[in-house]
Amino acid sequence: MVEKLDQIEVLKNLDPKDMYSAVYNLPEQIERAAEVSYSAPIKNVSYNIEKVIVLGMGGSAIGGDVLHSVLFKEARFPIYVNRDYDLPTWVDSKTLVFAVSYSGNTVETLNSAKAAYDKGASVVAVTSGGKLKEFANEKNLTLVEIPSGMAPRAAIGYVTIPSFVVLEKIGVVSSKKSDIEETINYLKKARESFKREVPTEENVAKKVAKMIFKRIPVIYAVEEKWKVAAYRWKCQINENSKYPAFYHFFPELNHNEIMAWEAMDEVIKPLTLIFLYTSLDGEMKIRVEFMKEKISERGVPIFMWQAEGKSPLTQFFSMTYLGDFATVYLAYLADKDPFSIGYINELKMRIGQPLS
Repeated sequence: MVEKLDQIEVLKNLDPKDMYSAVYNLPEQIERAAEVSYSAPIKNVSYNIEKVIVLGMGGSAIGGDVLHSVLFKEARFPIYVNRDYDLPTWVDSKTLVFAVSYSGNTVETLNSAKAAYDKGASVVAVTSGGKLKEFANEKNLTLVEIPSGMAPRAAIGYVTIPSFVVLEKIGVVSSKKSDIEETINYLKKARESFKREVPTEENVAKKVAKMIFKRIPVIYAVEEKWKVAAYRWKCQINENSKYPAFYHFFPELNHNEIMAWEAMDEVIKPLTLIFLYTSLDGEMKIRVEFMKEKISERGVPIFMWQAEGKSPLTQFFSMTYLGDFATVYLAYLADKDPFSIGYINELKMRIGQPLS
């Protein structure tokens, strides 16, 4: 019998809005994101920046988390991600604010962007249009306009790359051109192994989807700075696959969540565990090996995925790109449309927010 995930026409019918292609075309998206970011003129941005805050919700906010993680060793200023209607009190004229809303109509982001402008902060808008674009044009703000028509979670290149480029252009971080190029080259190579034409027995993304199917995945990042990678997997599983998922990170989880693995078999057996890491050395290796030993003894499937690349940007995308493919395949196994977000849209309608 032919594996369901190897029946290409069946998969296409399960994906009428073609989330698969959005995932597959991520390298080209990052190329385009870099083009529009480098060509966007800098307007009304102070070069005397002491802190950075990224405003956003859902798929538009994760670019801020990536910025924080990728610049962990480089940034000489704090980077904060704000998922709220309001702002921290410390936002002032020495704050660079990235207002990121793929649609341009995210109410929380619009409210906090306007509040930041009123506080004298330098505001940069990253959007495909909507009210945020109107606000940026009205106030003559730096605007990085990105293409529309995608699910925000599939636009991760568009909502991630602009902040790096703007910070480079105002001289507070090093050039990211070679890092972006390395990332694009990695993604183009990796997708040839993950694409739907590669049969399940040779396709790690399909294998991971099958490992998760009818289980509850738990994703562990081996370093706190890469918890955004585990969070990305979790959110993609939620939205693409319509599955519950949970994440945590080392070494913090060894001080609390480790004890959950002593639960009764009925609780533990439905789980599957995914480790994301850049390297395993010293004490961290001992921690991970201990967890693997104890959890595998309980009969829980375990999958290890190591980052590739020299640059932190490539390392992030190399940890998450597999998950993007795997979660689309998991949606197919569950007979779910990976594009649809029924409950999200129902809630927006109840609140009175626009659906786009």
